[in-house]
Amino acid sequence: MRAELEGDRLTEEEIIANCIINLVGGLETTTNLIGNGVLTLLRHPDEIQRLKSDPALIVSAIEELLRYESPSQHTARLAPADMVLGGKTTRKRQAVIAVMGAGNRDPERFPDPNRLDLARQDNRHLAFGWAAHFCFGAPLARIEGQIAIGTLLKRFPEFTLESAPIVWRENLGLRGLKALHVKMADGQ
Repeated sequence: MRAELEGDRLTEEEIIANCIINLVGGLETTTNLIGNGVLTLLRHPDEIQRLKSDPALIVSAIEELLRYESPSQHTARLAPADMVLGGKTTRKRQAVIAVMGAGNRDPERFPDPNRLDLARQDNRHLAFGWAAHFCFGAPLARIEGQIAIGTLLKRFPEFTLESAPIVWRENLGLRGLKALHVKMADGQ
């Protein structure tokens, strides 16, 4: 809040905007990473067993879960100059929407993109954005996902999806569940 660069400081409005984006970026997206990740694992019994058998896979598993069912689906940017993107002219300051969810399933980038592979190599997904717009909270989100999902699988090794319908939040930019109903095995 007191940062200064060549005499420039953040305005009160900029400080508030940064607080809001950090709360949303740091809470809802990580919650969605965990919920989406658990749902994805439960829908892929071979992969959840693979992870239970080899807990060291948790690091690559989180990356694959981020790619496969990304909490952040798209982001908007303003074109810095007139340019041609995908054969279409985009004017300076015109909004451009980058759909990270689609990029994470691009068959030119990911072999067999619709297959969940917790040990996928070269998994440079777009869940945290890219380049100058890369999420600065990514290391924390990764660790939170590793701890939450790893601990869940260790403490509750046998649980299944209940037959309740899967209901997603109504937000085009952030993909997350309203609730995830699971049933724990007896004695857990």
